[in-house]
Amino acid sequence: MFPTKLNLIIRSRGVPTVSFFTVLLAVTVFASLSNAQMATQWRLVTPAELEMKTPKVEPDADAEAIFWEIRIDDKKSDKLSYDHYVRVKIFTERGRERFAKMDIPYIKGKKVEGVAARVVRPDGSSVELKPTDIFEREIAKVGKAKILAKSFAVPGIEPGVIVEYQYKEIIKGDSAAGERLYFQRDIPMQRVTYFIRPVKNATLGFNYFNMPETRFTEDREGFSVATLTGVPALKEEPYMPPDDEVKKWVFLSYRTFGSFFTWSFMSMNWSRILSTLSKPNKEVKLKAAELTAGATTDEEKLRRIYDFTQKRIRNIDFDTTLTEEQREKVDVKDADDVLKRGIGNSIYINLLFASLAKAAGLDVNLLFSGDRSENFFSPEKYPFQRFIHPAGVAIKIGTTWKYLNPGIPYLPFGRILWTEEGVSAMVIGNGGFVWNKAPVSKFEDSRAKRTGRFVLSEEGTLEGTVKVEYDGHQGIARRRDDYFNSPSKREENFREELKRRIGTAEISSLSIENFDENSKPLTYQYKISIKNYGQKTGKRIFVQPGFFEYGSPAVFSSATRNYGVYFPFPWSESDDIEIKLPKDFLLDNVQAPGDVSDPSKIGSLKVQLYIDKTNNILIYKRAFHFGGDGNILFPVDTYTPIKALFDAFQKSDSHTLSLKRSE
Repeated sequence: MFPTKLNLIIRSRGVPTVSFFTVLLAVTVFASLSNAQMATQWRLVTPAELEMKTPKVEPDADAEAIFWEIRIDDKKSDKLSYDHYVRVKIFTERGRERFAKMDIPYIKGKKVEGVAARVVRPDGSSVELKPTDIFEREIAKVGKAKILAKSFAVPGIEPGVIVEYQYKEIIKGDSAAGERLYFQRDIPMQRVTYFIRPVKNATLGFNYFNMPETRFTEDREGFSVATLTGVPALKEEPYMPPDDEVKKWVFLSYRTFGSFFTWSFMSMNWSRILSTLSKPNKEVKLKAAELTAGATTDEEKLRRIYDFTQKRIRNIDFDTTLTEEQREKVDVKDADDVLKRGIGNSIYINLLFASLAKAAGLDVNLLFSGDRSENFFSPEKYPFQRFIHPAGVAIKIGTTWKYLNPGIPYLPFGRILWTEEGVSAMVIGNGGFVWNKAPVSKFEDSRAKRTGRFVLSEEGTLEGTVKVEYDGHQGIARRRDDYFNSPSKREENFREELKRRIGTAEISSLSIENFDENSKPLTYQYKISIKNYGQKTGKRIFVQPGFFEYGSPAVFSSATRNYGVYFPFPWSESDDIEIKLPKDFLLDNVQAPGDVSDPSKIGSLKVQLYIDKTNNILIYKRAFHFGGDGNILFPVDTYTPIKALFDAFQKSDSHTLSLKRSE
């Protein structure tokens, strides 16, 4: 139903999010074999912990953390360290399976010491992980940057045992200010404790989200300590709000020498950058005049400048031929330098765009936005710079704001990422700043146009050609997911996506068009053959004409829900399918399923079915949309009608017709 795979990225770490059961914690770590050989101090396991037969926090838990402790030390201003100690009790076979193998991912710039793990049996005996049991593998790749993992199997794990982990993470040049302290994870925890020692002369500030204020008290070593007990697991549900809106967590900030952050202070700094680094010089003015010559409207001027900066300036942030070391060597000074050298990162490309737009006589401002994949940002709820990011340039034409970001190569003119719609955005000009909010786009703006021309054999094999065109956020999201991949890897990803839905499909002649031409729909074309697509029973064949939803599971399978329902953006689908039926087979009934919609027109589905009797061709047309009037967030108490609506969509999409051999 919803076609995009939305890989959300932890902005502070730049690493794809992973489950506790895939990685020990949500931050990246670097595991060293030599460090694993260091002597490890294990705490005494109590008789009560050894004898524990059932969970204390959640009665049906497969595993439960007895404690999870994180010690954050920022005493040295140039080095931040984390010490982790986790003790988990395994209760069921499913718990054993989920903890049997572990991946600890890491990227360049991180270091971890004292990595260790052990299993404690109910009789008190224990077995520790051997350093030789750890191996390295690549788990992801973004351009030339690799995300590796130290992987190992947990020794001797079975229901009833205790599993323990320890390690120290060291990050040079980082600070505890701006860190998230997660008091809830995807495993129930009897006790979770944070210890924080700030840099000298800094006072800690705490902002609490989705949890009551938990008092931090200072211990003898200068650490501020807080504990939360009886914390239930954060259980993943399909299409749930971002973690910041549902998880229990604390934002850590510093107030040094009595100073603290204000939006005005941030605006003043970036306003200075706008006026200095994007001030047009002679060369910029000449280029702006050249680009806009003959343009009759301000929007036409902007389009020409946008195309030039996005397509003619080499963007080092998205250049897959460059290594991290090569990127670091590119040192541009201002917008003039970007134009002169023809190269820059995303921010400097946007500054060049701003400079050219200024030279063309337009009202230019910098744009900073919240990230809706992280939280529903507003300056009152999240009053720190950490929660907004550079999002491009804001141009005011008359009374209308245009948000533009040529620094992202897959963004078409006039579009922003879905993560920046519907949240507060800071527009900074030479005279100060204002808060705006980009509206959530319409479902018509993100359409999938899907066409299929098929032949069904009397054995039930479906063969034919398919063309799918993605516009708006559907195309942007796919380009974003695959941008750093090679063309062959993009094809492989698409084949895997299709095979997950239709396991027996054989795909050939696959082509991907307009991937780098963001002003056109992203288009996939291929040939497909599916055995037993039509289920043959005696003289009948049962066939589902809605090919593009064939094999799709229910969007919402659970009868109950813990969190609200949240879709990234409104979208629509338009299907045009023709199936030439086997010779001597006729349709029993060509009746289409009834229309599906809700009273507020938030979502709708209409199917039309026809038969071309002359050529014995079944014609199927489908029109679907969801997110009318920008409705994409629904409170948990509306789950029952939302589920009922999507169940009705699936029933219509699964509509089956009966073919009977003529006598």
